[in-house]
Amino acid sequence: MRYQEETSARRRPQFIGLLLTAILVVTSNTGAIADSIRAVENPLDALASTAAIVEGTIRENAYTFDPAAGPRTVATLADATADFGRLDDKTLPLATLGGPISEKQELFIPELPVLTDDTRYLVFLTNADWFFSPVVENYVFRLETDPQRGTDVLIAPSGRAVVGLSADGLEFSQEPVVDTQIDFISPHAKLRLRDGAAAQLATAMSKQDFLAAVRDLLKAAPLQGEFRSSPARDRVWNQITAEAAPLRDANPR
Repeated sequence: MRYQEETSARRRPQFIGLLLTAILVVTSNTGAIADSIRAVENPLDALASTAAIVEGTIRENAYTFDPAAGPRTVATLADATADFGRLDDKTLPLATLGGPISEKQELFIPELPVLTDDTRYLVFLTNADWFFSPVVENYVFRLETDPQRGTDVLIAPSGRAVVGLSADGLEFSQEPVVDTQIDFISPHAKLRLRDGAAAQLATAMSKQDFLAAVRDLLKAAPLQGEFRSSPARDRVWNQITAEAAPLRDANPR
């Protein structure tokens, strides 16, 4: 799907951190399950909603706008490879609902994952006919090298390192390893590692062990369906009946 761009794809508005309560986007639990076949309460549910598990590097984020699909933040996953499932292209645009609407307003959905520039990720791609996000709930993990072991480990959107994975759920480090505070001026800048992160990363689950655990879980919940790279065409972004979501205003008042 080609988005009709009203602004340059590289445009990065200088937003001030004031929030307005304004319009239309699903929040809380409803938004979390809107793009899944079923509610995602554990890793088996996540796998049942997954078409492929891929990894790659986000080179940059860009903004697009389409009258039906709405404002989108497109994070381009480069050098993409599939750990499980099928991936046809080495470059994969991930178009999450949210972004500039005008010079003064931006649609912001805090429940949806934010992918930062120059960051490697492992992503669960949905098999649903999605509209909000192509990612299965929050199953998108930053890949970071543990300096002590020299192996990749996973960091969840919460900022905590993954220390375990089973059918019952994910386990995380006691303390966050990255600062997840959003900088509204540079919302897609790579998040810095916190002081003392090395000790937490040293206890994290390696990517190899994580993928081995996923392989075991796939025996009970095999991947199914295929990933659709474009949002569903049967919905319109500003005609969703839902709770109000915040818009950021470029001009403080």
